[in-house]
Amino acid sequence: MQKAIIVGCSGSGKSTLSRKIHTLTGLPLYHLDNIFWRADKTHISREEFDEKLAEILHRDSWIIDGNYNRTYEPRIAACDTVIFLDYAEEVCMEGITNRVGQKREDMPWVEEKVDPELVELVKEFDKKHKPKLLALLAKYPEKRVVTLHSRDEAYKWMLKEFVIGATVEGHVDRPLGTAHPDHPTMVYPINYGYVDGIMAEDDEEQDVYILGSDKPLTTYKGKIIAVYHRTNDNEDKWIVSLGDRDYTDEEILEAIHFQEKYFEGELLR
Repeated sequence: MQKAIIVGCSGSGKSTLSRKIHTLTGLPLYHLDNIFWRADKTHISREEFDEKLAEILHRDSWIIDGNYNRTYEPRIAACDTVIFLDYAEEVCMEGITNRVGQKREDMPWVEEKVDPELVELVKEFDKKHKPKLLALLAKYPEKRVVTLHSRDEAYKWMLKEFVIGATVEGHVDRPLGTAHPDHPTMVYPINYGYVDGIMAEDDEEQDVYILGSDKPLTTYKGKIIAVYHRTNDNEDKWIVSLGDRDYTDEEILEAIHFQEKYFEGELLR
């Protein structure tokens, strides 16, 4: 994937997903709202917007986030991958409500209340905009189309597509044999650290369990073989193997049990 567009109803989380994929892949990210709108809530002309979009489409790689259904076709024609967030109306309505008052990278201002026009866009998306999108996708059958129906499905797809199997490197801040800084009775039976430059949901660098060494480490480089997805916490943990060896689910769960026994979750591979 080198040229991807992320489309879907307002409030579906296009911008959030696009930022995560950008972080994991390094592909340049463009938010259409930031191109069209100014901070004073005025906007550039349609002609200027089209020129800016055309210039982006001619680049070698990109992720473009945004609906702007008038520009569906040129973006679909230029991309290699379409990621369609096909979520239920109530999920999107919750999305536009929850972002009120939040500073966002994809908009040049902070929304102070739910915009009634945005509510109408959400209500009419399935009947008015979705059919046009589906017709265009059928017109370009050579494009890879990833249709996701829930936030959970999108998250798990992203992990399998961009995380599991990737090689990462980083530092070990809790080496094998050391105690937890806040719970000194918990001693780490394996090395535990983080991935350099990859931020997790808690706005800290992504935590990793490191398998394959019986000695304390300070740095590591290895392959992600699984993710432990905590269902009652926002700190998922990546599982890294230092060598070519794979591990069974049982071996992984046993290795991380010393800490994960305090949380609910599932192992994703």
